[in-house]
Amino acid sequence: MIAKNKGRIINVGARQGLHGVKGVSAYAASKAALINFTQSLAEELKETNINANIIIPSVIDTEANRKSSANENFSTWVSAESLGNVIKFLSSDESKDINGAVIPVYGKS
Repeated sequence: MIAKNKGRIINVGARQGLHGVKGVSAYAASKAALINFTQSLAEELKETNINANIIIPSVIDTEANRKSSANENFSTWVSAESLGNVIKFLSSDESKDINGAVIPVYGKS
């Protein structure tokens, strides 16, 4: 990307990186670090055409998540297609002015 002077870096974090949650401190700390890393990278690459952003999804509606949370309301979860659409947008030239953003993708939860 540096040689081509163009690119998009899209990291995927988690809500726990924004707010501490009991029982997942190591996971939450790693996601908080990823948010800071993304924002620092965006600053470092500011003079290039390389943007770095991070999306923060809530629960993603996947078969594995449905199995592990059978009693939850799946209709409030983010569909994989919806999440993919956000990633597609951030990968496109239409997002050229978005850099260092922490983008929540929470669906209805």
